[in-house]
Amino acid sequence: MSEAPRPVDPVQDVERLTEIGRFDLFSDEARARLDGFARRAAERLGLPIGLVNIVLYDAQHMAGSHGLTGWLAETRGTPVEWSFCATSVRTGEEYVVPDAQLDEAQCDNPLVTIDGIRSYAGVPLITSAGHVLGSCCVLGTEVHEFTATEVAELRAMAAEVVAEIESLRLPQVVAS
Repeated sequence: MSEAPRPVDPVQDVERLTEIGRFDLFSDEARARLDGFARRAAERLGLPIGLVNIVLYDAQHMAGSHGLTGWLAETRGTPVEWSFCATSVRTGEEYVVPDAQLDEAQCDNPLVTIDGIRSYAGVPLITSAGHVLGSCCVLGTEVHEFTATEVAELRAMAAEVVAEIESLRLPQVVAS
């Protein structure tokens, strides 16, 4: 008797990863535009860090950022295992963590234990093709109880980010 195929982790879904490759997310122009969204998200929610994260196969790329310091500012990425945003890729839903030190899924995360992240709210970036690329998110170094209004603000911002990302579509190369 053969085993049933294991479900594919959405983070590793080939169609999702292929769609990420169709966008110009790594150019200086894209970075500047997405940095602006990250800054506005942080400012609107009054938190020190705003990010537009793209979750790749084994890493998280901070395509847009505001408020990062140290090694995170230099690398603009983390291993996918440390990614709060990977949760939204896997579920397709918002992910809110008021106190990461008390959250069972995040309390051992090096971003929490070493870098001092205490709060997180992220909304999935869902393309018109239905793929979750990552999240528009905010992070804080203090506990933060996110209100429904704040999450709605982040949801509206995520829709704007997706529109911007989809405007960065690369021309398709046709094989002859």
